[in-house]
Amino acid sequence: MITKNLTDDIKRNKHLIYSSLASNYNLKYRDIVLKGNINCLIIYIDGISDKNSIEKHIIAPLLFQIETKLPHTSSLALYISKRYISINSTEISSEVKKVCESLKRGQTIILLDNEENAIICDTFQNNFRKVSDAKIEENIRGAKSAFVESVKINISMIQEKLINNNLRIEKYVFGKENNSEGALLYLEGTIDKNILNKIKEKLDNVKANYIPDTGMLMQYMEKRPFSVFPQYKTVEKPDKAVSDIIQGKAIIFVDGCSYAVTVPVVFIEFFQAFEDYSNKIVLANFDRVIRLLALIIILLASPLYLVLISYNIDLIPQDLIYIISESRQNIPLPPFIEILLMEVVIEFLREGGLRLPSMVGQTLSIVGGIILGQAAINSGFVSPTTLMVISITVICTFLIPNYEMSLTIRICRFVILILAQILGLFGIMLGLFALIAYLISIDSFSVPYFSPIAPMRQKDLQDSLIRAPLKNISKVPKSFSKGGK
Repeated sequence: MITKNLTDDIKRNKHLIYSSLASNYNLKYRDIVLKGNINCLIIYIDGISDKNSIEKHIIAPLLFQIETKLPHTSSLALYISKRYISINSTEISSEVKKVCESLKRGQTIILLDNEENAIICDTFQNNFRKVSDAKIEENIRGAKSAFVESVKINISMIQEKLINNNLRIEKYVFGKENNSEGALLYLEGTIDKNILNKIKEKLDNVKANYIPDTGMLMQYMEKRPFSVFPQYKTVEKPDKAVSDIIQGKAIIFVDGCSYAVTVPVVFIEFFQAFEDYSNKIVLANFDRVIRLLALIIILLASPLYLVLISYNIDLIPQDLIYIISESRQNIPLPPFIEILLMEVVIEFLREGGLRLPSMVGQTLSIVGGIILGQAAINSGFVSPTTLMVISITVICTFLIPNYEMSLTIRICRFVILILAQILGLFGIMLGLFALIAYLISIDSFSVPYFSPIAPMRQKDLQDSLIRAPLKNISKVPKSFSKGGK
């Protein structure tokens, strides 16, 4: 039978702790004798505990500040932790499991002879990088700082920007093997209770061996795992996370991950940037219209070009027909294969640029695109008009603020392109109809995904395709109240 609690024998307690931990843990210990010949054992794991804090705030006070004989109290561990330990956070526990888990998290354990309780001292050594500028969600205005890999630091960044008594922080542990810390943040009284209960239920039902980041966590929580459309939004910057919390959403962190996720979400917000609210209304709406136009071009430019030159050439102006026909002379590939091949090559360059160091990746994307494009034209493999259409489409993908949604739209473009090849103009219409119907049918944690357009929320339309003056925009959108119903 395994003993669950510590005993009053310090040697026995040491054996219980050592036997409960794997042998590969780099356990260190220090034996000292306190005033009155009381044996004391200090245990920590080398590498994740701060040795300077242990020396300064634990060992030195116990050795040099105890000048008189320690009194006889009901709990000597509690007395010492209050009187001599200068660590900012201490805890008393007699559970072997809790003591071992605390050791794994970089905390230091103090055992005393004839004492059944252990003192747990917070000596975790923060090895994460310091707060730095955002790498993905770069902006011109507003704060530059981004989240880091520490949940504690990320929570403190939220608390710094959102000073509100209704802010709630609930702790979780994810992954049976790695036991990664997580946190759920929301505003009580602002977030809808039905949505909050749905999120908590999903979090409680996550059963996984290893959760290193929020991306893997959300795959266990998604209602439609095979849907290409993101049912959550990644957030790299604290100001964006605070804005989402105020709107009645929840933020989820996972220790070791440098970005948070926002739930629930709607389709239209993936095309909105934080700067839309910092810029004046005319400039902000101009940017939103440009992004909407970019979305249309991404989905329709290549399919429409294919349909016009393959099926409906009579719809092209006569002067433009001469230009296109001249550019397509001696091109060995049919239009569909030509467009598909260039689209795939562009995706190769894009993916290759992401996997390489930033400077090398940028060089590959730019120089590789120029060299391959020029070589394809000079060799007569691709027509100049096709390359121009593909290039415009690629540029438009950079206008979508969210990476996950940008990737989703690019996938949808391939589907519509195939339908255009098979059914012509009717295939494009069929693809758009199916896309809109699918967006209307799905939801994100009980919130309709295509809200506020379907179902119609007139109040929320003031901050959708275009935005109204800030004073007219609702603090909490109707889409996120009462489950979006």
